[in-house]
Amino acid sequence: MVAAAEMRAGARGEWTFFATMSLVVAGVIAAGFGPSYVRSSAGSGLPWWVHLHGAVMTAWIALFAVQAALVRRRALPIHRALGIASVALVAAMVPLGIATNLLAIRRGATPPFFTPAEMFAADTIDLLLFAGLFAWALVLRHRREWHKRLLLCATVLLAWPAIGRLPPVRWGGIELVIPISSALLIGLALVGPLHDLLTRRRVHPAYLWGVGLIVLAQPLHALVARSDLATRVVERVSA
Repeated sequence: MVAAAEMRAGARGEWTFFATMSLVVAGVIAAGFGPSYVRSSAGSGLPWWVHLHGAVMTAWIALFAVQAALVRRRALPIHRALGIASVALVAAMVPLGIATNLLAIRRGATPPFFTPAEMFAADTIDLLLFAGLFAWALVLRHRREWHKRLLLCATVLLAWPAIGRLPPVRWGGIELVIPISSALLIGLALVGPLHDLLTRRRVHPAYLWGVGLIVLAQPLHALVARSDLATRVVERVSA
């Protein structure tokens, strides 16, 4: 009985960690995008699709936190129902995110640390990777240890654009924003494996895949940004 109670307490603590990580990601996104969002909304205003994109992304972060809390409280039927609903949310997030990226390039709203091609490549790759990790987690939904870790990696991935907009990241100069952002994103992704080491004495294979893919995506951003495909897309969108 004592062992069973300890296992239940450990499971609740683990889901508390996942909920906390969702709040950390939400804080990074709010700190990165919040100031410019407020300034733009108070000034000339933002296109409706920017507000929609922000609302959908915020909904995902909130859903991830709620799902972790539901499992902690053992409200599994509600957790499963929201999991099914999340498929529709992700199906909207990815095309809406890519469209928002392209429309921002068309408006000349590329951040100063990005070229339009870099912005297109990074956001598109990360959104597709996010969708891939989500789909993988969905397939493995009955293997909880894989499921929740893959979803955490997918959620952490969404923080990358916001990290580059944090004021301290820019202190090293515009040319260092992308490498610093990538390093900080990888550091944030490594919190999960570190938590495993501290609580389980080993890293779950889901993190080896999830964090590994996040690491591999960083040089892929630059490779795709220099490709003919990225050049043609930016030229067509900007025309």
